[in-house]
Amino acid sequence: MPTTAIDSIKLNRHAKEPLYAQLYATLRSQIINGQLAPNRRLPAVRVLAKTLSINPGTVVSAYRELEKNGYIISRRGSGSFVQEGMANSLPDQSAIPRLPRLDAENAQGLDQSVIDFASYSLNPDRFSTTAFKQAVNHILDRDGGHAFLIEDEMGYYPLRESIAAELAQRWIQTAPQNIQITSGSQQAIDICARALIRQGDCVMVQNPTYPGAVDAFKACGAKVIGLNFDHGTMIDELEKTLRIIQPKILYLMPNLQNPTTYSLSRREKARILGLAHYYDFWIIEDDYGSGLAYDSNTPHAMKENDPDDRIIYVRSLSQIFASGMRLGYLVSPTRLIESFAGVKRIADISTSGLSQRIFDYYLRNRLWRKHLESLKLAYHHQYQLADRLLSKSFGDQLSWQKSDGAVWFWLKLNLPMSAAEFCTAARRVGVLVENGDRYYIHAAPHDHLRLSLAPVKESDISTGIKRLAEILPQ
Repeated sequence: MPTTAIDSIKLNRHAKEPLYAQLYATLRSQIINGQLAPNRRLPAVRVLAKTLSINPGTVVSAYRELEKNGYIISRRGSGSFVQEGMANSLPDQSAIPRLPRLDAENAQGLDQSVIDFASYSLNPDRFSTTAFKQAVNHILDRDGGHAFLIEDEMGYYPLRESIAAELAQRWIQTAPQNIQITSGSQQAIDICARALIRQGDCVMVQNPTYPGAVDAFKACGAKVIGLNFDHGTMIDELEKTLRIIQPKILYLMPNLQNPTTYSLSRREKARILGLAHYYDFWIIEDDYGSGLAYDSNTPHAMKENDPDDRIIYVRSLSQIFASGMRLGYLVSPTRLIESFAGVKRIADISTSGLSQRIFDYYLRNRLWRKHLESLKLAYHHQYQLADRLLSKSFGDQLSWQKSDGAVWFWLKLNLPMSAAEFCTAARRVGVLVENGDRYYIHAAPHDHLRLSLAPVKESDISTGIKRLAEILPQ
């Protein structure tokens, strides 16, 4: 990035708009008007953060939004670069034509040919607008303008009561004062990182794992160590590594791990907890997928048995409720309540009060349980359909671990092509599949794909898999 471009970035700390959104808008503008040329390497996160006197996490969030919207591309080990073809891609405001009203009739003309197996977002068709309207109308009638007030940084207290009651049904005993409402699970992880990590601290994670967590830890100066995640070997590797390195945090998804879909046994969970007690480190338990287990036996959370109060339990609500309503929570050890609240206060003061009241209404009126049951039934049917079609279309050219609750497949390629080559070929036939390389901390094997069912309609699954089969080498 040229020096003049860095110097031109001005962030207003007193504005209502978050700093990361301001940085995103500025960089986006510089890319569009050509100040940042195609293939230009953006500054490293810490370099730009130091230059602008902001938290590295703010830069990470801005870069993530730029990448999500196609303005930049991140290359592991090399940095972030401006995507080709973005400059001057938008006309001046005066040249933008007035758009016709978009209604149901003319909306059908939009291009919907691309099938998205890459996104985390919930398919909007799985969301009941009738129930949502019922919740919103009730809240507005009951609370009026108070529904839009800024809540305490810990969150709307009635919602924290509802979540505590819901967790008790899963044998997790906690109190409302230990529950911190967050703007999604990503913020919950970021709060943990900012409160606990100091430059040079070690964080251990499963390898592969959720890259958003790794970004948060690295942004706070942590050294991240990956433990190969395989049944019977990860615990042994953890124990061996602990004899050499003292971590501050172990981050893991013990149930339906993202991306592998594996779950740890109760015995393995107990061993990890014993090691945490002996070596004195925190555990962040990211309960990403257990709420969607297809049978009635929801996997047991590690937080159920936490005699030392050293497990930080993190839960996302956005991905299984409404993706645009950024909502999640963490259950904090008592020793960390004040630290977490302080970080949350700095980050965004408070999560949307209306969103919190809506979810509280869902919990208290059993709409949440109804929503989950409907979602599980739909996903189970989709998973079985995709499982059959993948087996039929690819045979032994793809392999995967069957799951009893995941809404994605972690596919291993048994083909003379890399994951990157497969994803590129898939895009050419109108299908988006995620390259598994981004989930690895180190030594990516370049032969894994993550295929998500969450964003697709059931009717598109067959079409999408049929298109993928067309790119197989002849």
